[in-house]
Amino acid sequence: MNDTVRAKIEALVPFKVDTVITDATAVPVKIKYPQDTVLLNQARLNLEAMAIDMAHQLGVPNPRMYKREAKHCWTSFSRHPKQQRGGFHKQVKAQLQYVRRDLRYINEFIDQGATLPDEQAIRLGVIRILFDQQWYMYTHKTHHVEDRIVSLQQPYLRPIQRGKANAKVEFGAKIDCSLSEGVVDIERFDFTAFSEGQDFAETLDHYYDLHGHYPDEVLADTLYRNRENLKLCKDLGIRICGPKLGRHPKHVDAAKRREDTDAENRRGTIERRFAFMKGTLGLDLMNTRTAESLAVKIDAAIVLSSVLTLLRVFAIPILILAKFEGEAYQIRYKFTTRVEDMVA
Repeated sequence: MNDTVRAKIEALVPFKVDTVITDATAVPVKIKYPQDTVLLNQARLNLEAMAIDMAHQLGVPNPRMYKREAKHCWTSFSRHPKQQRGGFHKQVKAQLQYVRRDLRYINEFIDQGATLPDEQAIRLGVIRILFDQQWYMYTHKTHHVEDRIVSLQQPYLRPIQRGKANAKVEFGAKIDCSLSEGVVDIERFDFTAFSEGQDFAETLDHYYDLHGHYPDEVLADTLYRNRENLKLCKDLGIRICGPKLGRHPKHVDAAKRREDTDAENRRGTIERRFAFMKGTLGLDLMNTRTAESLAVKIDAAIVLSSVLTLLRVFAIPILILAKFEGEAYQIRYKFTTRVEDMVA
């Protein structure tokens, strides 16, 4: 659909703008803020239900899991978590011991021939990974582990460091996008944090595949302007705007300062497009349960933002109403005389 929109814009607009703007953003998902004690307690409750179901399948008595003692231990901690000095580390140890014992019971039942439904089998695999991660962090006295589980219901989510004032860490997907001729393309989609500067060469190759030549100018922030990418642009004859690497000079030429300011203002086009997709199209806080539905909603928002650019080319105001998965989208636009601002 983006290729169709791009072809329509090229047919309607009588000029070419060989400029590409690239930037990355995170699409957060609405989940409860993860805490080690909460995740372990939820895992314990799931394992207790699994063990009871498997015991009924085999016709054996329920295993001794000390559920009342575990519930009392968790309730006394969760009601006053800040008043207990050193209680967090103690609670993690207790929950790990409960989970380890329940996993031992489940392994014994599986050896005896008991089975689980597909949904519970998937949850059991997630709990095993969670236990290994939490046990590693407890024994090594650290709070960092690779591919950390932050949700049992959505195990594909990973923490993404953003450094924003309102949310230093977000949980969701990270997308690297490029904007050319008013159309947004996704260059990379991943649930784990990545450095967007690594995909700069692939972005240029994608532009070459679409247009048959490299762009004349690239607008990107400081994360893209590393030594490797600057050398690549120099070899390909591409102008990449922005300040030079290293220490800032004491005296900057006024013309150079105006050029950098103008480039930064033009780079804000993709930031405004992100604001439109997050504010109007609902990508600010996604309420989805599966990775597939999240990817579909992100693709739908990208296509709608590109279609809006195409509709603004016409000279009459148009109102479009659409419904997708129970959500209503309304697009209202008016004609603008400066077409260059839309497709730059």
